[in-house]
Amino acid sequence: METTYREWEKKRQEQSRGRRAASRRKSGGKTVLGTRERRRLLQLVVCVVLFLVVFIGKGVFPDKVEAVREQLLSTLHSDTDFRAAFVSLGRSISEGEPVLDTLGELWVDVFGGGTVTVSGGLTLEQAPTLQAQNAFLSGYPQRVTPVSHWLNGGGIQSEPGEPVPMQPSPSPEPTPTPEPAVEHMAYDGPALPDNATMDKYNLKVLGVTETVTPALGWISSDFGWREHPVDGGEKFHNGVDLGVNSGTDVLAFADGTVDYIGESEIYGQYLQLRHTGGLTTFYAHCSELLVQQGQTVKAGERVALSGATGNSTGPHLHFEMKLNGVLLNPAYYINPA
Repeated sequence: METTYREWEKKRQEQSRGRRAASRRKSGGKTVLGTRERRRLLQLVVCVVLFLVVFIGKGVFPDKVEAVREQLLSTLHSDTDFRAAFVSLGRSISEGEPVLDTLGELWVDVFGGGTVTVSGGLTLEQAPTLQAQNAFLSGYPQRVTPVSHWLNGGGIQSEPGEPVPMQPSPSPEPTPTPEPAVEHMAYDGPALPDNATMDKYNLKVLGVTETVTPALGWISSDFGWREHPVDGGEKFHNGVDLGVNSGTDVLAFADGTVDYIGESEIYGQYLQLRHTGGLTTFYAHCSELLVQQGQTVKAGERVALSGATGNSTGPHLHFEMKLNGVLLNPAYYINPA
């Protein structure tokens, strides 16, 4: 690979000398730069000077900085014709040659084709184009900013001697674990009725998005088998009882329609709301109903006032939930006080 590179370098030098000789013959050996060319030449000279200053001062390779400094000083004290080199640079730019190739030719004219030994036994080839320099320097991203970055307006990225910070790759957002449609809950009590389940369904399965706890109280009686507080004996409780004061607002659990209203000796005044997706909610022992059958209600809207009507030992709200006729445990879906 090294032999091929040197052959290519020699060929580029010969082409560069041939273009300069042809240009001198065409112009009689004298080059006159216009105002625009002189301004562009000055800008490029400033860029080269900045590169030399930063290359020496930043400590690109601290353990070999003296060797690099001696190489540059020996070049500056040699018989290099700097004026001719920069005049050739301006002529190449005016003829429309690429900036990086033109600066590479300037590098060869001024510094020659030698090598500088750096840390780790590596060599920094003084290549005929800055692309080759950048290819070498790119192997040291913690301490070196490529030359083309400065020429393109990138500027110096850190204080002398400080490493250039690496931009961390953005971490991919963790994929959220989807909530299971049905969460099977452990249950070791007596067998449940055929129309009841202890499984917990997510709200998407229930067909609702916004939900509201129907009354601000505490659960005084859970869903499931219990000893009936009035009749005695073991009976299955179809919902939960929320202990509240009489006259407490009873709120719609979710958006829906009043399916029916009524009154009985067991449930007192009651109503049922039908929601989308086959879900229904039932509210009992109310002291007053505030809605009519067929009325549309929003989640959190007042539908009744709590009480102790029907077969009751005191004021509370009996609240039931059914999904396609199957009784659910309401405690999964409300936030009692």
